Amino acid sequence: MIIKINQESKQASELLEDTSITPEEVLPYKKKLLLSKNEWYFYKNLKPVADELGYSVLAKIKLADLVYVDVPDNKDYFKYFGKINQKHVDFALAKPENLQIVLLIELDDNSHTQQQKERDSFVEKLYATTGYKLLRVKGHMNIKEKIQELIAEETNEGL
Repeated sequence: MIIKINQESKQASELLEDTSITPEEVLPYKKKLLLSKNEWYFYKNLKPVADELGYSVLAKIKLADLVYVDVPDNKDYFKYFGKINQKHVDFALAKPENLQIVLLIELDDNSHTQQQKERDSFVEKLYATTGYKLLRVKGHMNIKEKIQELIAEETNEGL
């Protein structure tokens, strides 16, 4: 294991000096921020609401971590797994004691392409099939009120 502190400003050549990595082994990856500017702005508004309601906020969860493929014939497994493997949900609210998901949140904007709309249709069917509640957020809205409404529906359905 290599532990490095304060590597932010180091160039690849400096990193090579500090490790046993040869120039041929340097990979073409750079780190990036987890959230886009719009997602970060939304998160900053969502976090206090989630805290007040007693939920944890999770970000960018792979659909394959939320659902599994249940097919009787293994030949169809990869057909269905491929539909969820590369997709994620923007945010989720979860119970802090066990991280059980109570609500999924997708951010929509005006730049949704036809391909994104097809993806949205698929994931809405997926969530309906698997029992997840979904909140689509477009523009500014009172998210606290909408979250409370959807979670209350979830609670009432569970009774």
